[in-house]
Amino acid sequence: MLNMAVRLRAMRRVLKDTGSIYLHCDPTASHYLKLLMDAILGKANFVNELIWYYTNASRGKRKFAKAHDIVFWYSKSQNNFVFNRDDVLVPFQSGMTEWRYTKGGQAGKEMPKGKTPDDVYILPSLNAMAKERLGYPTQKPLALMERIIRASSNEGDTVLDPFCGCGTTVHAAEVLGRKWLGIDISKFSTGLI
Repeated sequence: MLNMAVRLRAMRRVLKDTGSIYLHCDPTASHYLKLLMDAILGKANFVNELIWYYTNASRGKRKFAKAHDIVFWYSKSQNNFVFNRDDVLVPFQSGMTEWRYTKGGQAGKEMPKGKTPDDVYILPSLNAMAKERLGYPTQKPLALMERIIRASSNEGDTVLDPFCGCGTTVHAAEVLGRKWLGIDISKFSTGLI
């Protein structure tokens, strides 16, 4: 946790006033990391706890099957962060639409594009045979990183991944027109990027 505290302080220091920090963790460490992030980034700057639910989880024999990871989202300031709702809309279920209401309860215009995603992302984890798999054990799906980057940054912004692993985040940032910095201690990781 000490190493993470040092890195979180450094990330907060270089974070733009409208910037966000997303931290992925599995449930074995999430409670510790939430307390650490509250202390360093401020409880008031906590935005969301996102659940990445993977549909291809292994079956549990002596306990419930592990089928999700957690992504904490914090902003540098609680009232001034980027959230590009229109860039992350998900389609309505068949036959459903959303309506916007005006003050006084009068019907407003229909919102045909989709709805704001909820805090549970349903994406399969990458199995050993997945086309995007690069052989890195903790590789995240490209779709997960693209959604996060679309939601909290604009074209031309800089995305920093201080634990870039095989580079999924920096790849997503490049594809989406963001500048990026990727850092990792592993030679295997830096060789992939």
